[in-house]
Amino acid sequence: MKKLLLLFPTLLLLVSCSNEFLLDRKEDRLIGAWEFERAWFKEDGDLFRDNISGDFERDVIEFFPNGSALYDDYSLGAVFDGEWILYLDRFDDGEADAEFFLDMFFFDYVNNQEFSYFTNAITLTRNRMTLIADTRSGSYRFKLRRLN
Repeated sequence: MKKLLLLFPTLLLLVSCSNEFLLDRKEDRLIGAWEFERAWFKEDGDLFRDNISGDFERDVIEFFPNGSALYDDYSLGAVFDGEWILYLDRFDDGEADAEFFLDMFFFDYVNNQEFSYFTNAITLTRNRMTLIADTRSGSYRFKLRRLN
């Protein structure tokens, strides 16, 4: 009986996860190096998306626990310093739905300009990540895999 009484509060705690707990879990999964596997772009109004994986072939983003990041652009042979932030928006419509967003900011010293990705993190597991980035002209969809 005592074991059952101890199990109930533990289960209740796990079911009612706080935003900080959920963010910490996702951040733990994010930390590390990720290589672009596939990339698509769908211009606003288009029916089909274009496969642009070649534009990101062998590019790698590495996320560090302190909020910094490196973008290794293979085609340019350059590595760009940056920052990242992961946050969530929680909807309460009878179910506790949480949507994660990953914003990344980098400085391109080759072209002397900043570039950024404001993404919706659709999937973020230990080995796979799917991001959607909306722009003024359309949306990107990226699939990345963790490098070991």
